[in-house]
Amino acid sequence: LVFITSFNINMKKGMEYKEALRVTGLSRFRPIVLTSLTTIAGLLPLIFEKSMQAQFLIPMAIAIAYGLIVATVLTLIFLPSLLQLFNWLRWVIIWLRTGEIRNREQIEPAVREDVELMPEKTED
Repeated sequence: LVFITSFNINMKKGMEYKEALRVTGLSRFRPIVLTSLTTIAGLLPLIFEKSMQAQFLIPMAIAIAYGLIVATVLTLIFLPSLLQLFNWLRWVIIWLRTGEIRNREQIEPAVREDVELMPEKTED
């Protein structure tokens, strides 16, 4: 959610699509990775615990740690790729329906939402 929100804010600021995606990835990389690493590091003592009392918690700790690793990879690699794919699909659908060739920024929902909500300027 934070990645998408940051991307939408960059788009609303007027950045080009690929630049907004790149800047978002770079700005969110450190917080996402550090959050995941600290949580995984906190689970490591439990994962390597040898006592009998901790044996039933170890599978849960392993599942959470691997889940965080997968979620981090998905957020930093798969999500930007998916955003580009959906943007391209929107572009193709609009092109097939209307025959217009628009740029990537015009078809992005975050930018369209701002344009639709802005009142039109009238001359007094």
